[in-house]
Amino acid sequence: MHKNDYKLNTPISNMMAEIVREKGNPIFQKRSGESIDVVLLNHGGIRAPLDKGSVTMRSAYEIMPFENSIVVAQLNGSQMDSLINYLVKRKRAHPISGLQIQLDKNGDLVEVLINGETLDSQKLYYVATNDYLYNGGDNMSFFKDTPLTTLDYKIRNAMIDYFEETDTLRFTRDNRFTMAQ
Repeated sequence: MHKNDYKLNTPISNMMAEIVREKGNPIFQKRSGESIDVVLLNHGGIRAPLDKGSVTMRSAYEIMPFENSIVVAQLNGSQMDSLINYLVKRKRAHPISGLQIQLDKNGDLVEVLINGETLDSQKLYYVATNDYLYNGGDNMSFFKDTPLTTLDYKIRNAMIDYFEETDTLRFTRDNRFTMAQ
C-alpha cells in the first residue's frame, strides 16, 4: 500500500483515517460525551508504504515518523464547507473517514455525505485531525480558533495499538472520494 497508488483515495490513507477514528473515538467519547464525525489527516504525513507481510512497530514509525497527536476540532457548517472545498480543490488522497465526496468528470462537487447524511449547515461536527493540521499546517486554515479536545494520543501509537490487535489488515480503496470518468 502506497500513498500514491490512486489519486483521490488509497488503501493506506483509508487505513490511517480509520485507525484514528477507531482508536480515538472511545477517548473522545469519554472526555466529551460526543462522537467523532469525520477524520481528516494529510497526504504528506504518510512517509512510507506498507508492504505485504509482517507489520511491526517499525512499520508504524516508518509510515508516521512524526510526533503528531490526535486532536478533535468542533467545526460548524461553514467551516465544514471550507474543509470540503479544500479537499475538492486539491484533489489528493488525504486520509479521510466519515466523509464521502463525489466529483463530476470536470472535478466539480456533486455530493457530500457525512456518515451517510447530507451536510447540515446548522450542525456542529467533530473532526479528528492532528495537532500540526489543527495549527494551520498544509494551509488548513478552517481549523483556526475552533474549540479543541486534545486526546493525548499520538497517531503512531494508535497505529501500533491497532496493529497489535489486528491479525490481518484489510483496507481497500473505496468510494469515500471519487470522480466520475
